[in-house]
Amino acid sequence: MPLRFFRKENSSPARREREEKIERALVDGFRQLSDLLKKAADLIEAKRLERGGYDKQEKFLERTVPPPAPVPPKDRR
Repeated sequence: MPLRFFRKENSSPARREREEKIERALVDGFRQLSDLLKKAADLIEAKRLERGGYDKQEKFLERTVPPPAPVPPKDRR
């Protein structure tokens, strides 16, 4: 007599419950992936801003390296 630890039910409520568990697992996985990608994007953006001459300020980003002087327009004669 084989032992069945995981008995598979084929009733509609059991099938719906399995589908809901799978959907919940997918949704949870997508949310975790979203959080991970958001953190990665924030890190990449912070590194880009740091290379561009911006340092982290308390409430806003402020350029710490002065921008290059504007080039005067050429006279057209």
